[in-house]
Amino acid sequence: MFISSKPTVSRNAPEHAEYQALAVTPSDAVDLPTAPDGGDCRGLYITGAGNVNVNLTGGGTAVLTTLSAGQYVVIGVSRVLATSTTATGILALY
Repeated sequence: MFISSKPTVSRNAPEHAEYQALAVTPSDAVDLPTAPDGGDCRGLYITGAGNVNVNLTGGGTAVLTTLSAGQYVVIGVSRVLATSTTATGILALY
């Protein structure tokens, strides 16, 4: 289920940014859904520190390392991979 959120404190998110958020279950086989308005994931919010392995919307992969709890990552993501992902409480932002 998508939820709407307006962050009040952030390290990396643009000031006054509004997002729809979806809890992510990392998977090596399943892409993230598109938002109700048809948009792609445009960032991640991490609630538990660690690494996140992603497929990028533009193609390719990236392992985002040593992410902190409470960190926003502005990045186009099509899938959060289970392999090599150690962060927890990941939200996809749309």
